Amino acid sequence: MLNFETTQWTLVLTAAKQGSAEARQALGQLCDKYWSPLFEYARRRSRDEATAHDAVQAFIARLIEKDSLRVADAERGKFRSFLIVSFKRFLQQQHAHSQAQKRGGGQPVISLDQREEGDRKMEPADSLTAEQEFQRQWARTVLKLVMDQLEEDYRQQDKLVQFQQLKPFIAREEGQNYQGVADQLQMTSAAARMAASRMRDRFRFLLRQEIAQTVTGEQEVDEEIHELFRAFQV
Repeated sequence: MLNFETTQWTLVLTAAKQGSAEARQALGQLCDKYWSPLFEYARRRSRDEATAHDAVQAFIARLIEKDSLRVADAERGKFRSFLIVSFKRFLQQQHAHSQAQKRGGGQPVISLDQREEGDRKMEPADSLTAEQEFQRQWARTVLKLVMDQLEEDYRQQDKLVQFQQLKPFIAREEGQNYQGVADQLQMTSAAARMAASRMRDRFRFLLRQEIAQTVTGEQEVDEEIHELFRAFQV
């Protein structure tokens, strides 16, 4: 069980304390986690990559400029909900501002480094709503962060080959034939099965740990994990 006295909203609370190296690092992690979901949400609404990109950049700049993370309140719910509500409001204000620009005036767009530009690939539009795309991209980002951490764990143990061979078994627990991978790893089938079980346990722990950084309790972790996998069923 996670200790929520030390893990609840850790990234958010730390990022809100401006002026320290820890705050900058926490803010960077939040940007890495939520840049792509926010981008996909904006792209669904604008149908334009450049417009969506500029909107996310300006929104993150506004969060920093206005010190907005200080008003994020764990008592009011999940940080993800706070973020998307804030972004919706920002987009509405930005639209109103763009209409005003047509009558004169306006300010330059604030430039920030784009997050995950090298990894992200544009996908064709489908029937997903902007909210559903936000959810799906958030789920993808969380799973990628967890898998990257799991891979690093095995790398540090000098077990990268084992990670690569057993990774496909993380989502498949029952009825699997481990003999092929066991031969590759030069271990028995029973040992390979046990190694895969330990990997799944570690994956689950890292997933809960990742989710716990922006929620307030065990129940919300379970709810977020349910929402995470539900995002792929839409």
